[in-house]
Parts: sequence; C-alpha cells; structure tokens
Amino acid sequence: MPKRDVGSADQRVLFAVASQSLEVLETLTADLDLHHVAPADVVRRALDLQPRVIVLADPDPVRGLRAVQRLRSANTDARIMFITPLSAEHERLLALADGVEESLAGPLAPSELVGRVRLMLRRARPWRRQRLLVGDQMELDLERRQLLRDGDWVHLRPKEASLLELFARAPGRALTRQHILERVWGPRHSGDPRTVDVHVRWLRSKIEPDPHDPVWLLTVRGVGYRLETVPLTKR
Repeated sequence: MPKRDVGSADQRVLFAVASQSLEVLETLTADLDLHHVAPADVVRRALDLQPRVIVLADPDPVRGLRAVQRLRSANTDARIMFITPLSAEHERLLALADGVEESLAGPLAPSELVGRVRLMLRRARPWRRQRLLVGDQMELDLERRQLLRDGDWVHLRPKEASLLELFARAPGRALTRQHILERVWGPRHSGDPRTVDVHVRWLRSKIEPDPHDPVWLLTVRGVGYRLETVPLTKR
C-alpha cells in the first residue's frame, strides 16, 4: 500500500485491529503516520513507536480490556481509543475507569474514525513530565497518573492516583477521612467514609514493601491517614 512519509511523531497513530480494514487504513494513511499491528502485539509496538494515539479495535472485548490495562501500566503517553462490539458495554465502562480517552461501540464508519483520531491528535498536549515525590524511589507522574517505583511503572486506577496526589501534596500531614472524601470524591459525595479505607488498602498494596506493615502511608488513630516523607523504618 503506498504511504506518505509524514516523518513526525506528532501524527503517529498505532492502529491495532484483529483484521486489517484496507478502506480505513487507506483513508488514514493519506495524511497520518499510521502503523498497523495485531492486538496481541499492541503493547510491544506502542513502546517501540511511542505513538500519539492508539486505536484498539478488538472483537474480543475481554482481551482488548487486558491490552488497555497493559498499555496504561506501560511507559506510554499515548491517548487510547477503545472500540468494542455493541454488546460489550461493561468492558467499555471498565476501560474508561482505566483512563482511556475514547471508549466506543463499533464498528465505526471510516470518516467518523478519521475525524475522532484527528481530534485526539489535536488535543494531545506537548509532552511535559511532571512528577510528585511520594517516597524513596517513588514518584507520581501527573501526566500519566501512574506511579514510578524503583524504575518500574505501577498501574493506578483514577481514584488511586487522585488519592496519592492528595497525600503527596501534603506530606506528613494527617488528613481526615471526610477531607479525603471531599477532595477525591467531591463535596457532594454521600458515601460511607470506609470507602477511603478500602482505597487506602489498595494503594498500600502498590506503594508499601509490606502492605500489612506500612511505613509510608500510615494510619493516624482517630483522625485518618498521613503520608510520610521518611519511612518509619529509617527513624
């Protein structure tokens, strides 16, 4: 297939589909730097190519969702469009929770797909790394909303990332459960404060050497929680 040499990473799109659609590919490659890959290879190719946008259209929604989760855990800043069969509403909702920018029922008409990809490319901001120190060899990446721990990326769900950011911006300060609920879930949230306890437990499993004996995210009895800047074991 003839292809224009765009030569710009800003227009690079990785199109991961189970079966190649020539009509869609020919339309996209007219003015975009498009690369086609099978869904099983999407994570590896995304790390190699560092595309701006990934279109993941998998007829197996469970397999596609696993690929989304692996992409968000990997070192990639790409925006993701996740396309599943009409019946896979549950997987589309889970993909949104995992941080995809578009989660759609397919198939899409080629013109709509092209339009959505171009819009995502325009919205993709220049790459600027911003990180908050969480602890020894741990940083929260504010762009990717993921944790960098000992040089490896650790996947955080959106609420976990927001919770960790709240603690990291107030190191050493005891935060009440009510304050955490209002800041992370919103002032109108009427849920059980124990929701905070559940999410703290999940977060500890990702930042603590031993989640059952925390040294970073500590319980303040009768108050709530605080994030330590120096682990308890080094005092």
